[in-house]
Amino acid sequence: MPYSDQKTSQLLSKLLKTNMMAGLLIVVPILLTCWVGWWSISVTTDWAVHLLDYYNPDLTERATARLLIRIITIIILLTAVFLVGLLAKATIGKQLIHLAHKIMLKLPILSIVYSTCQQIGETVKNQQGGLFKQVVLFEYPRKGSWSIGFITSYNEQENEITQHFKSEVYSVFMPTTPNPTSGFLFYIPKEDCILLEMSSSDAMKLIVSGGVVTPPKEETEKEEDKEAENV
Repeated sequence: MPYSDQKTSQLLSKLLKTNMMAGLLIVVPILLTCWVGWWSISVTTDWAVHLLDYYNPDLTERATARLLIRIITIIILLTAVFLVGLLAKATIGKQLIHLAHKIMLKLPILSIVYSTCQQIGETVKNQQGGLFKQVVLFEYPRKGSWSIGFITSYNEQENEITQHFKSEVYSVFMPTTPNPTSGFLFYIPKEDCILLEMSSSDAMKLIVSGGVVTPPKEETEKEEDKEAENV
């Protein structure tokens, strides 16, 4: 094969691989998101379709009717969740929820599922601006290796733990990867913590993805926004 033909073949092969990889990186996340979304909708609304199919099988044979049933079911469920949220703020609602909480924790096996789901919900709530005050880097598990964590308290007021330290210490929660619902609590001296500007949600994405999803630097984003405005 002539040298020119071989070079052309290599260029075409490289171009094909590059474009295929770029296309996969765009298409795969979209397809996975759509698949997970449709799977979630199906799991949530299948019972309604089967129920209507039991009473009127001729109606559910139509694809449009099945889709309409799913949409109505989702609207009803979202409305019910909203009403439960309103009820939770009332005195009677708080008592009923507390009673339901006690009953669920006493059920065998199901109590494990309930407590696990509750912990996940608390983690999401904390991530959205509850206990996580700031993102930090600290050396763990050995010197020269760095881990990412969340400051849960600056310990501005002295307590039984902090009184044993000669300098200020931060309470830092380090989630595990890829499951952030578990983790470790550390008390780390202030001078050993590197404070980061990224948000708690960006840091959580970084942890869950195992370092694949790296949040952009905020300064870079601001510069890009200014350039866009000038254009």
